[in-house]
Amino acid sequence: MADRLEREASGGGAERYVLKVEDLRTSFYTDTGVVRVLEGIDLELKPGEVLGIVGESGSGKSVTAMSIMRLLAGTTGRIDGGRVIFNGRDLRELGEEEMRNIRGNEIAMIFQEPMTSLNPVMKIGDQIIESIRLHQRVSRQEARKRTLEVLRKVRLSRTESLLSEYPFQLSGGQLQRVMVAMGLVCNPSLLIADEPTTALDVTIQAQILELMMQLRRDIGTSIIFITHDLGVVAELCDQVAVMYCGRIVEKGSVYDIFDQPANPYTQGLLASIPKMGVRAGELESIPGNVPNPKYMPPGCKFRSRCRYAREICGKEEPGFCRVGPGHYSKCWLESGAGLPGEAGQTEGTGVSPSGGGV
Repeated sequence: MADRLEREASGGGAERYVLKVEDLRTSFYTDTGVVRVLEGIDLELKPGEVLGIVGESGSGKSVTAMSIMRLLAGTTGRIDGGRVIFNGRDLRELGEEEMRNIRGNEIAMIFQEPMTSLNPVMKIGDQIIESIRLHQRVSRQEARKRTLEVLRKVRLSRTESLLSEYPFQLSGGQLQRVMVAMGLVCNPSLLIADEPTTALDVTIQAQILELMMQLRRDIGTSIIFITHDLGVVAELCDQVAVMYCGRIVEKGSVYDIFDQPANPYTQGLLASIPKMGVRAGELESIPGNVPNPKYMPPGCKFRSRCRYAREICGKEEPGFCRVGPGHYSKCWLESGAGLPGEAGQTEGTGVSPSGGGV
């Protein structure tokens, strides 16, 4: 929303977005009450752009992806409001059959846990072939050929025999590469990757990331990359959204976030990264714990862990303030409240988005 207002104020014309998420709100309705897990999520993604979503466990990253894909049906989760515009269509207004045609074809998702995402009683080859034939009118023979090609691309060996094996016969790393293959096989225009390299060693991780970037270069696929690895974000992403307690607390270009982090939470995340060439003792950490989503405190949700906290932080939740062109932060520091004369004056971390120091 802030980006849109900035363009209108400057007289800029409309830009084309593959995905626009506006004021997305999601809750889980449990027997003990309503747990609000996403509040006012705004995201924008251009064709061929890579957006990194980062934050601690429990910050709402995966729920954001599941809400975009409308995969909360059958759970206690429910989207309470907002819009998810994909290539001009609001996904929230589409029927389930239309969404099935989009999932896996136009929008693909690589899940974090392959063992719970693959059918345990269905052969690997059949699962990928079925996905291809569900979305594209090709023969089983052609689908099998494409399956073998994509399995080779993700550096899996003995691909012929692999088609006849079941998920329990593969290692965790092999299963994750199968999931990556399933996400790439239909050449989607949007790929959502939720911790796609968690179970892989660094060599295979580099190969998978290069494969995703190749897809971006070849057909212009846009990518949402959900990860804890800030080094990967610095290397691959164009834009970054930092999440905390189901909210985006800072967003901007990868250079903005790594060179001039404005939000105290972002600064804490970056300060905890060991820096190459710098000898140090104990690594910095963010004190305290993430609040229980059932009992969210009033005001800024990061207040109890923030060294800059002031009285206003406990009374009212801050909105987005413009730090620079396309760079926004939710913090009373940027509005000038609580720290007279220090608004916007935050030191960089010295972490370079080219990968140095990460």
